[in-house]
Amino acid sequence: MLGTLTLYAYAWTVNPSEVSIGRIGSDDVGSFVRTQGHVRRIVAVGGGGSQIELVDYSDFATITVFLSGKVARSIDFMGRIVPGCKLRVAGEVQEYGGELEVSVSDASMVKLLAGAQENRLGLDTLASNPQTFDGMEVLVGGGIGGMESAIDWDKTLIHSGGDSFWVEDPERSGTSGNADVFGRLLYNEGRGRFEIKVAGENDAIAPHPSVVPDSYSIVTIQELVSTPNEWDGRHVAVLDVETLAGEAIGTSFALDDAVDGERYYISCMIFGWDWLTDKRGMAEGTAAEFVGIWGYYSREAQWQVTSDEFTLRFL
Repeated sequence: MLGTLTLYAYAWTVNPSEVSIGRIGSDDVGSFVRTQGHVRRIVAVGGGGSQIELVDYSDFATITVFLSGKVARSIDFMGRIVPGCKLRVAGEVQEYGGELEVSVSDASMVKLLAGAQENRLGLDTLASNPQTFDGMEVLVGGGIGGMESAIDWDKTLIHSGGDSFWVEDPERSGTSGNADVFGRLLYNEGRGRFEIKVAGENDAIAPHPSVVPDSYSIVTIQELVSTPNEWDGRHVAVLDVETLAGEAIGTSFALDDAVDGERYYISCMIFGWDWLTDKRGMAEGTAAEFVGIWGYYSREAQWQVTSDEFTLRFL
């Protein structure tokens, strides 16, 4: 009997039931299953563990996969488990916090089937289910169109005597000719630089000469460039500078494709790449594939695929 029980336990661990995500239910609690799907999101938990949400593209069913810290540390490709990659996992179905999850007890029970850059999605699928893929790395394809430089008009470059500095002016209060700039010096994590932010009651980009508001320190651009930490968080006034509105941040374009007689368009952006100086042989209608992160951009009020590097491949 002991031998029979041992064989049963062995079979239970090496022969899990193959089941799709959508078919995992409460009746499966305590069962050992194998399933697969694309990583939708990853949440770090205590002890170095992870909760990985998998989604099945066939019906968009989801399941959470739990990896303890010990298991996660034993997976040599853990760094490649990112939103958009495809996994096959085996583990015990458990109920945690009122939700079902698959708990993986050994690193060998996690297989990487495809990297995020192989996460090919039809434009129709993205357009009809945008929230499902939010934050995922996707591969999309279609004809290129609408190439244009992307300009952030909230940014103004000020310069004087060979020195220059960026100003963030959400109200776009810039003026032509020489100007005086009043604002607060802050570090912009996204751009990796200090900027003058024009956002307070007395802040402005005003025609020179202007009256300097009380409590503002008069500084030169050269001082801001050389010793920005000294002025960090303080209200500053930079006088008699030239201004240039707008900062080129990349190139926007669209990919379009026909699916079942309907045409779909997806907006795309490559940050830090200027198509006017680096055309790479592109032309309207060129067939291409593009890898990037799918997400919603409130400023543009639209979903986009974006990349911080040139990931276009022409077909």
